[in-house]
Amino acid sequence: MTSFLNQGLERLVHLYEESCWLNKMLESKLKKAEVTIADQGMIAAAKSQHYEDKFKATTQEHQAAINKATHEAQAQLDTAQVQHEQDMASYREGLKSSVVISLLQARLKMAYEARAMGFECPSWNVDAWEENLRDLGGNPVEHPVKPVVEEPSKAAEKAVDAGGDTEKDAGGDPGAGADEAMLEEGAAP
Repeated sequence: MTSFLNQGLERLVHLYEESCWLNKMLESKLKKAEVTIADQGMIAAAKSQHYEDKFKATTQEHQAAINKATHEAQAQLDTAQVQHEQDMASYREGLKSSVVISLLQARLKMAYEARAMGFECPSWNVDAWEENLRDLGGNPVEHPVKPVVEEPSKAAEKAVDAGGDTEKDAGGDPGAGADEAMLEEGAAP
């Protein structure tokens, strides 16, 4: 039985030695793995730091580009705003001038037509209106040459009166008859 016990003991010693060897081998592999893991961790940390630095640099470049584009766009917007304000001021002034020209032309036309019909309003400053129209660069208003149409009964009365007035005109103002003739023809005095 001793041989059986010896065999069992040898077997146990052998298994113990194998386990010790296996333990040493696993410990060395573990140490190698720990070193590899530590190296890989340092490599990963270095790569991470590199990419973070690269990202920050890229982000700063992009931010600088965005800021530059924003400033350029703001400058263009400001320029466009100033141009728009100048255009609107010019448009308003042109519109005011156009309205004033239209009003002056309408007033002058009304005054000329009134004169052609023999009506004169002393409060109308036609000469000043004409001057303002020329200053603003408006087209001058033409004097209407419409003959005044009178009723036939009034024309007959004037013809009878004209025969008696010739004696008065001979002794009076020689130009008085000419003024009345011009008014009858519709010409402005």
